[in-house]
Amino acid sequence: MALLNREKIKTVVLESLATIADLPENPEEANFSAWNNFHKHVFLSTLKGKINALPYFMNDGTTTHMAYYDIALNPDSTDDWATVKDCINWIKKNQRVVYL
Repeated sequence: MALLNREKIKTVVLESLATIADLPENPEEANFSAWNNFHKHVFLSTLKGKINALPYFMNDGTTTHMAYYDIALNPDSTDDWATVKDCINWIKKNQRVVYL
């Protein structure tokens, strides 16, 4: 099973962040403390959608649509991450593959 690497996860997280906020100079050190429920919802919905939409990478480097990546998020997920870096690391650790 091929899981997403940290760089790919970081790209998806930053793209998702950019839908709701301007990215600071060092985005991995940014936090979610100023966000209201609307900001959280847009970010988390976008993040989940982008991760689910990624093609699944086979061990040989090819892709397939017979599986997809997923993460378990809830409306308060951002409260569990002190920084964007924590979000990226959490996704890396908790990603799963769903087989169709």
